[in-house]
Amino acid sequence: MIAVASETAAASRPLLQAESVSVRYGGVRALEPTDLAVEPNSLTLILGPNGAGKSSLLRTLAGAVPARTGRIVLNGRDITSVPAFRRVRLGIALVPEGRGRLPTLTVRDNLIIGWNSAPAARRDAYDASLDRIFELFPVLRERLDQDCNTLSGGEMQMLAIARGLLARPLVLLLDEPSLGLAPLATERVYAVLGRLSEEGLAMVIVEQKAVPLPSEKETTIVLHNGRVRFREPHRPTREQLATLYLGEGHSP
Repeated sequence: MIAVASETAAASRPLLQAESVSVRYGGVRALEPTDLAVEPNSLTLILGPNGAGKSSLLRTLAGAVPARTGRIVLNGRDITSVPAFRRVRLGIALVPEGRGRLPTLTVRDNLIIGWNSAPAARRDAYDASLDRIFELFPVLRERLDQDCNTLSGGEMQMLAIARGLLARPLVLLLDEPSLGLAPLATERVYAVLGRLSEEGLAMVIVEQKAVPLPSEKETTIVLHNGRVRFREPHRPTREQLATLYLGEGHSP
């Protein structure tokens, strides 16, 4: 199976951890010092309005944006200074906002790039890997030789997730996977994410609103203006969320 990598973290430590990580863009602080602990087989849901710092946190975990302060640890190894392409090999795959497909390439080309991103020790045979992808996303088999730009929004998102899964991540990071999708496409994407969660893949999902994804091992974080306003092993109510999005409420 490609959904869950064979490596496991020691029971005494988180799989992925951010310690006092902050992010700046020039003179603008996008994320105040923030802690995050992702346990094996868990779901971490990060909610917040636009500009809350959600994507900055995710990109910093993936190495696409440098941390201003703090450190990031994966499986007990400090990866704060490790570049993004090496973090993929170590077990962090990012599905970026905006589908993340590689334009002018076919669906097949995108999938091959994902498969080649996996470290040899965790890489399944190519055909077996594709069979698993087609089990999760049957439509991609029909689109293999199409330019990825000809796909629908939902199909593009499926392709982006499939490419991330082929890298055999220990942790899958997803930045607003429902953004711009029709309700039916969102339902299909989250049906697959639910299946992956049940199979034990650790995921960190950024969204602006609550998602249709139940999990018994979940942490929900709400960010506002770069600060953590809520951190609980359950989701806030609609009333709590509205208050938190207005910047009110207590920090954890």
